[in-house]
Amino acid sequence: TEKGADNREIRRPTCLSDIAAAAEVTEAEVVAIIDVFRGAGRSFLMPPAGTDLSGETVIDISHESLIRNWDRLQKWVEEEAQSARIYRRLGEAAVLHREGSEGLLQDPALQIALDWREKSRPNAAWAGSYHSDFGEAMTFLDASKAARDAAVTERERQRQEQIARERRELEQAQLYAAAQRRAARRLRGLSVALGLIMLLALGTAVYAMAQRRQAKANEK
Repeated sequence: TEKGADNREIRRPTCLSDIAAAAEVTEAEVVAIIDVFRGAGRSFLMPPAGTDLSGETVIDISHESLIRNWDRLQKWVEEEAQSARIYRRLGEAAVLHREGSEGLLQDPALQIALDWREKSRPNAAWAGSYHSDFGEAMTFLDASKAARDAAVTERERQRQEQIARERRELEQAQLYAAAQRRAARRLRGLSVALGLIMLLALGTAVYAMAQRRQAKANEK
């Protein structure tokens, strides 16, 4: 089943071979599951029990009331619809990019698409039901991721260079400050020495003047 244009769940009969390809399992593995759901007392799936199944057999639910009353099926349908919406947007963006009218994906849309691919693990068989050229869409997604990672790497390189510049500037400022402190200490030392010299010269001058006065006094 799937959601239609009016957002209502509708039946979507599908060939057994297509189911196997989308699920990436063998047709025999799909038949084993189908037989459980069409067994006696269940009859969830068609063709009914006893009908041979081949790759071309169309598998369908037995009644649309299952869509309304089977909670787990409704959850599966909602998850499928969400996955299909993401893939359709991705496929359309890839086409626009090829035509030159749109750039690569960027966050947050890019990260949403990457998370979706990691979780859902889509393949071409599944994607063919929603948008053609699955390969182009995945190539576009990979190119978008590579561009983002390169930009992150470049920003990190620039950040590291900025940190290195700031460290060099800090070291230069510290060296300049240390040189200034040394110069200030030398200046203070020189000032003290000059002061002592001036005091000594003053004392010498005073002593000399005193000696001259004493000498003149003795002459008298």
